[in-house]
Amino acid sequence: MRAGNILVHELIGLEVEVIHSPNIHEMGIKGRVILETRNCLIIGREGKRSVIAKGSRLFLFRVDDGSSVVVLGDRLIGRPEERVKKV
Repeated sequence: MRAGNILVHELIGLEVEVIHSPNIHEMGIKGRVILETRNCLIIGREGKRSVIAKGSRLFLFRVDDGSSVVVLGDRLIGRPEERVKKV
């Protein structure tokens, strides 16, 4: 996986940080994506799970090659297997 094609790949297992959210309590949450639903990312961190809506959020993903990519959560809404069709 590379930063340029993150929208067409599996997000589970990637390191992620919420860098913008309308809910100030979500900003700065970082961890590993442990599950993805149509509208949410479930982020595991320090033994806890945070359910973060995808919409109206900005996420910073760290991909396998060590680079980081900022993704608008609205572009992630939908079932993961159907995300490829939107690109």
